[in-house]
This record gives sequence, C-alpha cells and structure tokens, in this order.
Amino acid sequence: MSATASASELPTAAYASNLRRKVLLDGMGDQRFTIEDRMKHYGVPGVGVAVVEGCKVVDVRGFGQATPDGKPVHPGTRFQAGSVSKVVASVGALKLVEDGTLSLDEDVSQRLRTWALPRPEPFGRDSVTLRRLLSHSAGLTVAGFKGYPIGTPLPSLVQILDGAPPANTDPVRLTAVPGAAWSYSGGGFVLTQLLMEQASHTSFQDLMRDRVLRPAGMHRSTYQALSAGAQAEDAATGTLADGTPIPGGWRLYPEQAAAGLWSTPADLARFGIELVRSMRGEPGALLARDTANEMMRRQVGAWGLGVELSPEGAPRKFSHTGAPVGYRTLWLMFPDTCQGATIMTNADEGMTLAYEIARAVADQYGWPDPMPSEHASSVPVTDEIATRFVGTYQLRDFPTERFEVERHPDGALTWSRQGRGRRALAASSQDELLSPDSGMRLVAREYAPATHAVTTLELRFPGGINIAQRVEPANVQSGPGP
Repeated sequence: MSATASASELPTAAYASNLRRKVLLDGMGDQRFTIEDRMKHYGVPGVGVAVVEGCKVVDVRGFGQATPDGKPVHPGTRFQAGSVSKVVASVGALKLVEDGTLSLDEDVSQRLRTWALPRPEPFGRDSVTLRRLLSHSAGLTVAGFKGYPIGTPLPSLVQILDGAPPANTDPVRLTAVPGAAWSYSGGGFVLTQLLMEQASHTSFQDLMRDRVLRPAGMHRSTYQALSAGAQAEDAATGTLADGTPIPGGWRLYPEQAAAGLWSTPADLARFGIELVRSMRGEPGALLARDTANEMMRRQVGAWGLGVELSPEGAPRKFSHTGAPVGYRTLWLMFPDTCQGATIMTNADEGMTLAYEIARAVADQYGWPDPMPSEHASSVPVTDEIATRFVGTYQLRDFPTERFEVERHPDGALTWSRQGRGRRALAASSQDELLSPDSGMRLVAREYAPATHAVTTLELRFPGGINIAQRVEPANVQSGPGP
C-alpha cells in the first residue's frame, strides 16, 4: 500500500460508514454514521486508522486534514501518541531486563547516579522497583504532563522530577506505600526514563530506536522531538478543544517515556502484532515469551507492565490510550485472535470518535469483544424539560469546575465545559438527560419550588458520579421533585 494513499484512493472500508455511538436511543432507527459525519460533529480535522486481522495489518488509511492548510491525512502521517509512549517504553525497559542491565524487582536507587528519590516516612521503607514503576504501583505522583510550546526552554529529567524551573509540573514524589495500590503516574515513567538512560549509558531516544522501534518495523516512529522543516513534513498539527490549531503545530514533551512518541497507526499496529508474536514465543519476536507474558500478567488491578488489561472473564485484550495536548490515540489488541486497531486523531475532542470507529471495526471484523452500545429510552425534548435543565452548574466538590446546559434555536440541548466542545443531549425522561456520544447522564435530584428548575443534579459518567449545583442567587432554595 502506498504511503501517500488517502482514504479517497482506497476501496471503501465497511467500518467507515458504520460508526456507532456509546448509547443507542430506542425508536430512533439504525443510528449509523460515516467517519466524515462524526469528524464534523466533534470538530476533528484528521484521523488515521490501521486495522489488524490475523496478525497482519490489513487496512491503513487516513481521513480529513493533517494541517490547517489542507494537507490530507495519509497512512504515513505522524501523530503524537501521548501515553501510548509508555507501552513502547515499557518494552524498552524489559529489553534491558532481558540482557541483565536492569532488574524488575531491585530498588531503582541501586542504578541511579545523579538523582535520588526522597523517601519520606512512612512510605520510604518499601522498594520503588521497575515492576512497580511500569505497573503504576510505585506510589509516585504526577499523573500527566502539559507539554512545552516550541521555542521555550525545556527542562532536564532531573528538573522535571524536582518540579524545578523551567518544568511546568509538580515534583515527582512518593506519597503512598510502594506496591500497595494502583495510581496512574506519568512521573513514574520519567523516573523510568532516567533509570534506563543511566543504566544503559545511552540516550533514551537512541536506546528506543535501536532496541525497539527498528526491530519492530516502526520506521516512521521516533521519540525525538520534531522541529520544523523536512523532519516534520508528515506531522499532523494538533487541535485544541476550542477548535484552534496549536501555535507552532504541537507541544514538546521532554518526558519522552511518558508522552514523547511520534508514530503512525500502522507502526503502532505492527508493534501490537510484535507483542502478540512475543507472547506466542515466535522466532525473532521483539521479546522473549516469558518476558512478554509477564508484561501481560496482572500486577496491580487491571494493569500489567505498561498496559491495561481486559476485566476478568472478558476476552483477553491489552490496550492503552494517549491524550497529549491536541491529539488523541486509541490502541488495542486481542492477542488470542491477533486482531486490533490503532486510531489516531489530531484533536483534543478525538477520543469519543476513536471509540466510535473502534466499534465499527469490531462489527466488520468480528472482534472477540463486540464493544456493544448501550440502549436507552428517549422522550421528546419539550419546553418544560428544557426550561427545567438549562443553566450553569458547578461541581459541589470542585467548585471551579463548571458546565452549561444550553438550548439552541433549533430546540436542541447541549452540554459543554468552558473551552471545550459541546455534546448533544437527549432526554431519557422528564428528569434525566443523557449524551448518546459519551454515555454521560444528568439526573435531576432537587428543584426550585417556584419554578421547578433543577437546582441539584447528579453528573453520571463511566467511572463515577459527581454532584452539581446550579449557580444561582443565594435566595433560590431547593426542594423535592415536582
């Protein structure tokens, strides 16, 4: 397949016109969409997709625009992979374990030469090990990173770990007993990056190029920061949540192991195949069989070494998502059938779209997990329902977090956070709104006695519930439902 082919030059893929939302509304017909429809719906300029079937990359194509000047996304377009960088970095660390340079279970302080992790009581008695770093169970802080605008000073790894200027994130510190619980920590992967460099006496980007990227056939992937010119010719421009391109095209991530990988959907698909081949013990695979299966073994919670694993009892799957500023990536593989997909977008609002594409691919290729949509009843959005919910709300436990429910001239209701795209809302009852795109629900709990306007509601979303209160003058009082 030509590296310059676009979706319009390839045979039509069935999945491209059969996207499914998170929630299907009863009585509303088939509810299938084209990728182009949903890109417009979410404000996503460009998408790249690679599909794996039977341990082969069988379909690679691009949709939409990679850059504001209209350059199309093609199979060779590179995107920032964000936290999918952690999976690839984990394999690099495991390669060092295989050759005896590192150990999974010794305290990392034995290999660090230029920096020492502060060990406050009572957390400092247990070892911070590579196994715990890769499985997010080392007790370290700093979940994610903001990136740095092109042209601004970049911090060293030690400055990032200490939160010292010009670093723009907090110090990476030990705040829980190592090994006791899972807590996502990009900071742990910064420490892993420093550990790998100091143990191997090699820069992280060169180590990863020679030990992982090239052996895996990921020839369009790099941990090197892209600059202007020929080096960045095929790089997609990131898009902020308000729809504007990132100034300069993208942000830089010196936290390379945590967030610094540039890649393509096809390269990450090939990487997933290499991990399956490793799990099967095939000759010439990227990792030894025992190493790969240890990577895919549950360490803490749902996590292996650098990868998220499917729930107990579900079809086996390993996956990760990426969310650097201006980009979103969904990467997943089913090892037993060697099926999967990588979907990369150049927009902050691209993750919901990526899951819709994945559902369509699951339908076309018969994945072990069919990724079923939820079903919900719906009622017409009447003036009464709209008047009841329209307004501005703040989260009770996070008062600075506000959102709005708005009604538009065509009668449609939307939900939005400040600076982010709007989400269409449907009514599932007189007292509940839902987002068919994300599955989020707004459930009325208290009302103003005089107007029956909602004053308190539950904001329900996959993974949690928050209480939100209407922002109103102090004399508005709540009461039971009408």
